[in-house]
Amino acid sequence: LLLPAFAQANDIEAALTSETAQFTFRSDSSLIGWGGAELGLGVFYNNDDDFVGQISIMQRRQASQKMPLTLGVGIKTYMGHLDVENQDLFAVAIGGEARYTIPGVMPMSVYLSAHYAPKITSFSDAEEISDMNIGFQIEILPQTVAFIGYRGLSLDLENGANYDLDDDNVHVGIRLTF
Repeated sequence: LLLPAFAQANDIEAALTSETAQFTFRSDSSLIGWGGAELGLGVFYNNDDDFVGQISIMQRRQASQKMPLTLGVGIKTYMGHLDVENQDLFAVAIGGEARYTIPGVMPMSVYLSAHYAPKITSFSDAEEISDMNIGFQIEILPQTVAFIGYRGLSLDLENGANYDLDDDNVHVGIRLTF
């Protein structure tokens, strides 16, 4: 089913810490019949055998020399299983992104993205999800970006527990575009 999507891929990203991994495939949203936005399919897992799948769509403007600051808005769904808490989650979050691009021979940018799913859009055992990511990226080769960032991914669960999925928080990663 996903084979046609991978054949038209825009990029694949891996973000790693010593205890977590996030892999994301991104493409233009024309794969689902609505072009002009970024479609993302991802999976996050950690040492505790927690798995969270993510589907996102983000609409944003491209950076230019006249306007290096860009903003974006989007929707992200989370679905997964928390092994430690033996809880399932499904949530729909709204979010945004702010990115400042520093032009140059090796383009760089600083970014902040955040998504929030309140109780009304959190189902199964999840009460609330907040996902915040701040980072710095640099294009080290054409079509290859390296980045370092801080991620806070936390859940409030139906049983009253507050659970952090990403204990290390600081990650490094690469993004390959083809």
